[in-house]
Amino acid sequence: MIRVSAYMAVIYGIGLAGFETLVNWGQWQWWPWWLVDYVAAALLFAGGFLALSGKPLGRSLLNTGWGFALGMMWMSLASNIAEGADPDRAARVAGFYIALICFSMVYCLVGLAFSLTKKHS
Repeated sequence: MIRVSAYMAVIYGIGLAGFETLVNWGQWQWWPWWLVDYVAAALLFAGGFLALSGKPLGRSLLNTGWGFALGMMWMSLASNIAEGADPDRAARVAGFYIALICFSMVYCLVGLAFSLTKKHS
């Protein structure tokens, strides 16, 4: 299942970096709020790529990336529920921001579960 997780990570890493750029373009938030998304994307992309290449570091980076991304999404969900979605950001992502965060959390959880299995399919 590590290969499935690795492919998921590469796709998610590219998508996360692209989406973060799209959502923030022209109105960047305070830098720590968007930097963590790029850190998660880089960890997942690098971990996925290295795992697919058969490098030993790949699995560790993959697990780290999934855990980091899952924690990041959890904090984003909690803060958006507690404080309400940023009206500027919510308008730019067509009002489905909370649902997107929930989907991302499930995707990260599945990716993490797959990366933690011993099976190499």
